[in-house]
Amino acid sequence: MRFWKEIVTVGVVSLFLARPTFVQAYSCEGENMEEGCSMEPSGYYDGYDDSQAHPLRLLAYAVHPIGFAAEWLITRPIHAIVSQPELHRVFGHQSHRWDYCCGMPKETAAPAAPAPVMNTADVDAARRAAEEARRAAEEAKRAAEEAARAAERSTRGFEKGLTK
Repeated sequence: MRFWKEIVTVGVVSLFLARPTFVQAYSCEGENMEEGCSMEPSGYYDGYDDSQAHPLRLLAYAVHPIGFAAEWLITRPIHAIVSQPELHRVFGHQSHRWDYCCGMPKETAAPAAPAPVMNTADVDAARRAAEEARRAAEEAKRAAEEAARAAERSTRGFEKGLTK
């Protein structure tokens, strides 16, 4: 009786571990593949193919976590320290010239246009134009004051005409 319990237990455990290979559910947000469909079966791991048959691949499975841990625990913290803007000169760090996200050069902004050079003729012309504008404003102010006085006289004349 105990032998059958062990066989059933091993069978259930093996079905549980092999379950992701039997399930063929696909995650799809849209109708066609370009909109986010994944042809990978859902589960814990991807299917086996001959590209994983090379013996060095097994060695890579063992060495990769060591390299991953070294990158995150050693090189990234060191880079975070030496890439501080105020420490660039001390450590000789140079910022990346490439956008490593996409493998394309970063778009650099066009250099700022140089400040326009003004010569004395331009400055004199601007002064003359400003002087003419000031004179025109004063003349307009005088004309407005004169119009206000004329309106006041006209109002007084109209009121006198009403009282007669």
